Order: sequence, then C-alpha cells, then structure tokens
Amino acid sequence: MLPAPLDDARRGGARILVLSPHLDDGVLSCGALLSTLTRSEITVLTLFTACSPGPHTRAARSFLRQCAHPDAASLFAARRAEDREVVGRLDARAEHAGHVDALFRRRAVPGAVGRVLPELAHRYPTYRFDIARGRVSRGDRALRAALATDLARRVRDVDLLLAPLGVGRHVDHLVTRDLGPTWPGRVVYYADLPYALSHAPDAAFVRREGLRPHSVDEHPDTVLDRKDALVRGYRTQVDALFPSGVIPRTAETYWSS
Repeated sequence: MLPAPLDDARRGGARILVLSPHLDDGVLSCGALLSTLTRSEITVLTLFTACSPGPHTRAARSFLRQCAHPDAASLFAARRAEDREVVGRLDARAEHAGHVDALFRRRAVPGAVGRVLPELAHRYPTYRFDIARGRVSRGDRALRAALATDLARRVRDVDLLLAPLGVGRHVDHLVTRDLGPTWPGRVVYYADLPYALSHAPDAAFVRREGLRPHSVDEHPDTVLDRKDALVRGYRTQVDALFPSGVIPRTAETYWSS
C-alpha cells in the first residue's frame, strides 16, 4: 500500500517535485512509479549536474574511464542530454540545478599544489574513504544553505516532494535527503537504487523522522519493461551500474511517516 501522499497523487493528480542527486537517480529509484502517475505534473530536479576543470583526482579519472568518456565536461554534457531525453519520455520536466558533483568539488589551495596532487585540491579526494562514507564536508555548508533556499522557493508550488532516503550514504544523496525534513507532510522518501540492493537504510534517520517502508511490488510487466528501457536511456551510466547487462526488476520502496 502506498503512502497516503503518493496514493492521493496516483488517484487525483498532483504537482510532484522529484529531488534527484545525480543525472539518473530519480528514474533508477522511482521510474516505475513515475510511469504510472500519468495525471500528475512531474518535475525531476537534479542537483549535481556539473563538473570542475582538471586536473582531477584518481577517483574522478576512474569514473571517466568507467563511463568511456575522454573528459568530464563532455561526459556531463552527455549525461544532461540523456536525462532530458529520458525524463521527457515520462511526460515530465527535467531541470538541472548546475551544482558540482562531489567527485569534482574543489577547495581553495595554492594552484601548484592542486596541479601536482589533485586530491589536495578537492573536497572529497577519494570515493571509498570520503564520498561513500557519508561524511559531508563542512566546506559544503554554503552549498547546503543555497539548496535549502532554492527548494523553499520551489516547494511553494508543489503538492508532493520525493527525496532520496540516502541508502548507501553517498554524500550527494545525504545532502539531498537532508532537504526533506523541512517539509513534513509533503515529503516521501525513496530507497536509492541500486544502492538499496546491497545497503540498509540509515536507521538513525528512519527513527528520527518516524518513517515506515511501503514496497511497490505490484507493477505489471509492461511498467517494469518501460522502466528498464528508461534506465537504459542513461547510456553513459548503465554499463558501469549493471556490468552483467541485467537491470534488476526489484520493487521500489518508499518511506513516509
């Protein structure tokens, strides 16, 4: 059974804002559900849609190789184009906030230092020990304040806010998640896929917000086939995310109080 705000949206139509950390997260986690909300006005707002100039960290260079792109600027341009195409297939609107992805967020250091050892010039120098550990840098305080201000303006015209639960503890997902508690009664959290296939939700956050899970597992094959096609539309990402070539047909899970 869906949370009441989602059930209302499915039955009567609503103005829905989906907060997506990166240029695929909203569809990866909510694509099946969004496919069924044909009477709603949906905007997928992706927050981290840009990169910074090189030199890049080893983690960022590894990501570029996984995506088979020669440089970050061309990759992010391709990803933005993919997102507009995929979200458009849902008859939804794609918006890109233009903030820099955690892999590429820089901090102020003397120029020569950053050129010799790029890790010293980046807020999150590694993926494994920084980005994936869920340690949001204090240097992101101004970013978080700017995001909260922008969201406050947008939410005035929104009936329902879908935000990531932060499963997997990627710092960009946590920064996006933490925008949600300001809007009780209007926010429903989605379990971040594919992270949710191998990670548990943040028990402390779930307890603090009084959240309960609602699994959406009754979608017909036609809806799941459509989601599969949508995910494959993120051509720069799908092979790295699903090396076997198989996209799991798993239930989407939503959390609400």
